[in-house]
Amino acid sequence: MKNTFLDKLINRIDRVGQEDLQAYLQRLNNEKGFFETIFNTLQEGIVVVDSQGKIRYLNHAITTLLGIDPAKAMGTPMAQHLKELDWPRILAEGRVVNRDLEVFYPQQRYLNFYLVPLEDKDTSLLGYAIIFHDLTTNRAQAREAIESEKLNAVTLLAAGVAHELGNPLNSLNIHLQLLERDLRNRQASAGEDDNLLESIRVARSEVGRLDTIINQFLRAVRPAHATRSMVSINQVVEESLSFLQPEIKDRDVILQEEFTEGLPLIPANPDQLKQAFYNLIKNAVQALSHGGILRVTTSRSDTHLQISFEDNGTGISTEDMAHITEPYFTRKKDGTGLGLFIVQRILHEHGGHLELLSEPGRGTTARILLPLLERRVRLLGSGDESATKTIPPELKEGTA
Repeated sequence: MKNTFLDKLINRIDRVGQEDLQAYLQRLNNEKGFFETIFNTLQEGIVVVDSQGKIRYLNHAITTLLGIDPAKAMGTPMAQHLKELDWPRILAEGRVVNRDLEVFYPQQRYLNFYLVPLEDKDTSLLGYAIIFHDLTTNRAQAREAIESEKLNAVTLLAAGVAHELGNPLNSLNIHLQLLERDLRNRQASAGEDDNLLESIRVARSEVGRLDTIINQFLRAVRPAHATRSMVSINQVVEESLSFLQPEIKDRDVILQEEFTEGLPLIPANPDQLKQAFYNLIKNAVQALSHGGILRVTTSRSDTHLQISFEDNGTGISTEDMAHITEPYFTRKKDGTGLGLFIVQRILHEHGGHLELLSEPGRGTTARILLPLLERRVRLLGSGDESATKTIPPELKEGTA
């Protein structure tokens, strides 16, 4: 490439003294070092190619963004490093190009690709400057904002539906009470058996059970922050299993419980956690044939409590796994597609997350991870890989 200052220097080099020549060369070297320092501090990746698309300069950031080795890249075609782009057409047009890219090496990133022709004073094409801007964080934030809006919309809808269901249930309960009282009076005078009364008691019990589920559902989806207390995760899991025991027995499911003793208490809302556990237990039970096995375990790591619900049921296909947590996505005939969506919302509010592992035809494992109040972080590289350090609860996640 041409350089105006360098061209002038070469044209008059026979008239330049030795001391002046050394000064000019020093000036060129200083300017080159100064601009290289600036370019290497930029987070944007910068590549300069000649008119044939061969690399003449690149900064340090391009190594992070595209994994290009500066020591081997000089003089190589840019098309060798980004093969997905139609470089002959781009270079032939000789104009500004701006587009987004998704790259997978050295890691998956979303990049903005900005190419500008470099021309001298005679408008002769010298080459191109290519600037890469990392959009990965912006994309993630935009996606999170969209998910948050979807969450709020679904929350309002679900809360409204649950509220409307509560009204007829209350009415049913009241009328069942009146019917039960009337039947008691008639049977007392006629001396009849109490089979009908027993049926009413069962109906009232089921109405009360539905009302409890709806109330718990409302507490789970309402945006208001629920009150938390120090809870035993083993106790919450046991109460959740006990509540769904009729459904587990009805499908003849073999329940295996393996709870680690002495788990630390964590700050949580037990009703919300139960709602999350209800959904996962129901999913597991419904995926099992009669006589299937549901294995529920609790354990801990240095940083989290782990609750696993493992079944040997039908499993989840690879195609469905990509959408399984999206609202309204379901393969069940009578499903709403909100179960796992609500589970994720509850866990998010508790600083935890859900892991799903599944193999079609062999079963599914749903693993919940909830952060401990105090976390133990492994220290590596100190010569003692077993050393640990306790992180006080006032420190935020990720500061270790």
